[in-house]
Amino acid sequence: MTGDIIFRFLGKYGKTTIPKKIRDSLELQRGDILSFEELDDDSIIIRRESICNCIPRTPIKEKKETLLDFLNSLSPEQKAAALVHLSMQVANQQGSNENVNI
Repeated sequence: MTGDIIFRFLGKYGKTTIPKKIRDSLELQRGDILSFEELDDDSIIIRRESICNCIPRTPIKEKKETLLDFLNSLSPEQKAAALVHLSMQVANQQGSNENVNI
């Protein structure tokens, strides 16, 4: 896929989307590591990098897990810790809301 010019806007926080045609052509996947090299002529080279060859590059399968599924997967100790943590957060939020009204 050479010679094609595709334009994209640079977003507010420096984000942009690599066009699907390019992602498909280069077989880029979610989680790939990209490097950016700035050249003297105001060009940029973007490369897919590999940290090591020890981990095979396999597609990431996204699992739609609900909060209930996640909580049910926790051990009893993890559930107790989550309950304490969330209870403390709720209490702190309610406490700071009450202080605002004083």
